[in-house]
Amino acid sequence: MSGELALQGAIVAALKAVPALMAAPLEGRVLDRVKLGESLPYVHLRSFQGVEDGADCIDGLEIFADLDVWSQAVGKPQASRLAGLVRDALHEQPLVLAEPWHLVEIRHRDTTIDDAEGLLVRARMSFRALVERV
Repeated sequence: MSGELALQGAIVAALKAVPALMAAPLEGRVLDRVKLGESLPYVHLRSFQGVEDGADCIDGLEIFADLDVWSQAVGKPQASRLAGLVRDALHEQPLVLAEPWHLVEIRHRDTTIDDAEGLLVRARMSFRALVERV
């Protein structure tokens, strides 16, 4: 299993462990692939980029994870609230990755909330994680 996939699984598990993300309006919609006509709001696991970060005795990766919160509620409050819950669930949290990977750290880098297409609002979030093979 790749480090990126191990991190994705840990992120999904962490988000699905947050009661407020499992309740309305999100109702647990944390998706890595969005089908046409998907109900809003939802969290989209947009991309994972792994960059070698090893040393002589460490097999490590620096992984950049980009997530989007999509909403069609009036204004930006819903997208902002949901993005805050996502940040709290992931930033500096001890996520458990599938073997053989171990999380060293995960940190929120930034969030941009903007109008996307038409009446949609998107909170674009970026995280940086360091993982190592153990």
